[in-house]
Amino acid sequence: MTHPAPWKIELVKDLESDIENNPVVVVVGIKGIANAQLQNIRKTLRGKAKLRVVRKRLLLKALENSKKEHIHDLEKLSEGQVAVVTTSSQPAVIGRILEGTRQKAFAKGGEIAEDDIIIPEMATDFPPGPMMSEFQKVGLQTGIDKGKIAIKKEALFVKAGEPIPKSKAKILVKLGIPTVDSGLDIRGAYSDGLIFDKETMSINVDYATSNIAVAFTQAKNVALEAMFLVPEILPSLIVKARFSAEQLAVMTGTVDESNVELFILKAIREANKLNATVSGEETEKQEEKKEEKKEQKAKAEDTSDSVSEGLSSLFG
Repeated sequence: MTHPAPWKIELVKDLESDIENNPVVVVVGIKGIANAQLQNIRKTLRGKAKLRVVRKRLLLKALENSKKEHIHDLEKLSEGQVAVVTTSSQPAVIGRILEGTRQKAFAKGGEIAEDDIIIPEMATDFPPGPMMSEFQKVGLQTGIDKGKIAIKKEALFVKAGEPIPKSKAKILVKLGIPTVDSGLDIRGAYSDGLIFDKETMSINVDYATSNIAVAFTQAKNVALEAMFLVPEILPSLIVKARFSAEQLAVMTGTVDESNVELFILKAIREANKLNATVSGEETEKQEEKKEEKKEQKAKAEDTSDSVSEGLSSLFG
């Protein structure tokens, strides 16, 4: 009977310890990620989480030995090349951090283009020679500019949704154009006996909180309209009832200590309205008198003109 290598036993024990001592465990895919990028991700996670690249079989052994409820459900997320992230951060928080470590990388060939890949008009550092033929083979129009090969016309190199051929991936590398999104592939996370999938981990907390607040307000409005008595709408109902009672008291002239101020305000409004009406009548009378004086003056002038014309006819 063969025994596992000591280093494997030690690795499983360390992984078990990480899983037991951290409330959140995340399984991520690492296929296609360069070692340099993994090292940068570790630096980003330093002080927040621990990233450990593990073989599937060793991870399954560590999960099997764990006493946490339902953590074994992570096994079905552990296909292929994976790593384990252990942390005390909430799933949504660590999810945002891990997504933030993604970066653009060079295609190797066979990847699906997420967006249209456009090659712009540009100068290159390649002298005339074999490279010009390679550019032309993939459909790029080239020329010579200042002793260097230049792309003379913008080209739609690969359409979104199509695989990137190896021949074109090679050219993209030589032109220094990264086109694929590279980073950890979040499979899911364990926390408090629950498994959170990638979509759940990517929920924006502020956005979700805002939606909950809007839904709560809408629900209160519906309850008020339907008179569905729940504690949340009682303060609004009391205010509404008091307002209705005050309106009814004013309409019926029912005065008591609680509403006397309303009647005083009503009296003030009516007095102001009456004063404005009276003032308006006085103004109208003054305007009428002015108009009468203007008419009398005009008649007097007409009479004077008629007398002058009559005298002129007698003595003309």
